[in-house]
Amino acid sequence: MKRIIPFIFSIPLVTMAQVSSPTPSPAGSAKPVSVSYENLIKCYPELKDDSLAFKVDLTKLKDLADEKLVTIRSQLRQRKIGYLDADQDQMILTLKSSGAGKKQKTELSLQKVAVDGVLTDIALTKNQRTNPKQEIINNFLLHATIKSDEYSYLDTKLNGITATYKRNFREVVEFNLEGPSRKRSLSCSSEPQLGIICTCTKK
Repeated sequence: MKRIIPFIFSIPLVTMAQVSSPTPSPAGSAKPVSVSYENLIKCYPELKDDSLAFKVDLTKLKDLADEKLVTIRSQLRQRKIGYLDADQDQMILTLKSSGAGKKQKTELSLQKVAVDGVLTDIALTKNQRTNPKQEIINNFLLHATIKSDEYSYLDTKLNGITATYKRNFREVVEFNLEGPSRKRSLSCSSEPQLGIICTCTKK
């Protein structure tokens, strides 16, 4: 009686790294590299970090840039708060800063958002509008439900480099670096459905 040996047909496993990598991995790295990361190190090779290779994290990128590129001065340019007031109306409170030091000026504006998205400016007194005290800001936000809180900053760094970035609460959602005479510019933003997009411009 002959013994029948079963034949097992196996297919080599394909890893996710093999499938999802948009470009060849750099030498010595087994992880895929995103196009945004390629653009990042093309503009600013000093910010190379393998942990950002597959997916650029803007909060981590901002921390890395602060570590590698020393900040001389940081200035809050704008703060925009989206909220529902006590009457459940959708509102936007914006604080814009200009100038520096003793000449710094802050302008407050308030808008109501209609159901169809149309914005209506709310009339304010001069004390409310120009260099408002904290109590005035607090009164607008009394019993409010905060939906978004965006901060936009301008950082002046060494070697003529400037950084601008936007936070929504603690998460960085936009980050830009620009070198002297705009010879190299990096622009990164978090785009709905597309994720993090970084582009590099060099002259």
